[in-house]
Amino acid sequence: MKKKLTKIIAMCALAGLMACSVGGCGKTEIDVMDGLTLEFNGVDGQGTARIADEYFWEDAAFEAAGIDGDSEDLSLLGRVMTIEEAVSYKISPRENLSNGDEVTVTSVVDNESVEDYKIKFAAGEKKYTVEGLKEIEQADLFENVEVEFTGIAPDVKASVRYGNSAPVFVTYSLDRDQALTVGDTVTVTAEYDADQLLEKGYVAEGDTKEFVVPECDRYVSELSQIPSDIMEKMKHQIEDAIQAKDWDTVTEVKFIGNYFLSLKPGMDGSDHNAVYVLYRIEDVDMEYPDGDQKLYFYTYGKFEDLLLLKDGTCSVDLSRYEMPEGSAFTKSISSGDLFWRGDYYYVGFEDLDTMFNKCVTKNVENYEYETNVTEE
Repeated sequence: MKKKLTKIIAMCALAGLMACSVGGCGKTEIDVMDGLTLEFNGVDGQGTARIADEYFWEDAAFEAAGIDGDSEDLSLLGRVMTIEEAVSYKISPRENLSNGDEVTVTSVVDNESVEDYKIKFAAGEKKYTVEGLKEIEQADLFENVEVEFTGIAPDVKASVRYGNSAPVFVTYSLDRDQALTVGDTVTVTAEYDADQLLEKGYVAEGDTKEFVVPECDRYVSELSQIPSDIMEKMKHQIEDAIQAKDWDTVTEVKFIGNYFLSLKPGMDGSDHNAVYVLYRIEDVDMEYPDGDQKLYFYTYGKFEDLLLLKDGTCSVDLSRYEMPEGSAFTKSISSGDLFWRGDYYYVGFEDLDTMFNKCVTKNVENYEYETNVTEE
């Protein structure tokens, strides 16, 4: 409320002269509705109304009452407040307005309180038509929002990237941001001040938006996903490694199938997947070399973290593989994957069950497995 609190001076004699000149020593009538201006703010449907200046009439009232608005005498503060408080307004309706609505302003006056000032306020009522409210627009809070996916499925991570282009300040959060795989859906939620947005003339098109993890590099999860040419390359690498051991007593190296391990969801492991290329080795039994006795044992080559690239190809590091290892000084001083036949030891497994236990059984807590071994 605007009040003139300074530069006030009492001019009682002048006030009397003015009253006589205006009303024959009667009261000066002031219309508090004539010239009243109403302002409309906000947006269509949510607009508000206010009086631009509730005291537009006070200069005329002070002049009629003989009060100089330029005076610095504060002794007349009470008179000023009495005059200003003698007039008030009621606006109906005041809020939730739309363009074209009709608003009524009614003045309420207290002429008894200003009777000594020779003033009479004329009350009244006036109607106004709402106009100029901004039309509400929809704001796309996700116009410049992107979700960046990084990593290899099923360990993809998500993060929100955005520019501050919305009409109000907005923050964004993800319902999930890790352990994602291709096709998973993540939801981004926008957090903002809805009232502030409405004041600017907008409502949000939506508070959430879903994003799908796109095609990306992923870890092989099934044996069938490994192309035959990649399998042949792994077999060739292990066969070369077997030949490089210079086992001059070996008479046959036979591929018998694969074990495939894939990390279970939510479990930890050093490898996301592993494929074992399995072989049966036919060797001369060194206990009976002259009798041409044959000995069979088993070995493997293990490749890890095979990938299906987003272009559809399969990738494996052929230089990274493991094979059984062992060494012995005596039967009581030995270590690794080996078994004894008489006075000789062989690096590998004497039977399939032992190899299966080493490669698969010890890992089933954390890994799913497949096998296509045909050897009995």
